[in-house]
Amino acid sequence: MRRERKTTTVFIFAGALLIVIFAVGLISSGHPDFFRSRSRYDYTLEQFIRLCVEWWIPAGIIGFPMFLISLILSLARESGDRRKSSPDS
Repeated sequence: MRRERKTTTVFIFAGALLIVIFAVGLISSGHPDFFRSRSRYDYTLEQFIRLCVEWWIPAGIIGFPMFLISLILSLARESGDRRKSSPDS
């Protein structure tokens, strides 16, 4: 795998992760008990929800464009590689 493909994959993954943080933060800010269980307490989940609630706006602002631009560039590069490798008929 070439270095450009690895870089694009990392940006797609980072954008998807930021979109997840945006979605969890948006839901948790409107409905604080949505992800919480009444029968048990999970410290890790509480900290993740707190992070998402604090950073959901910047995560959405950065995540959506990063994901879409990386995905479009990856698809365009893959399409160009297919055109170059296919025999001209």
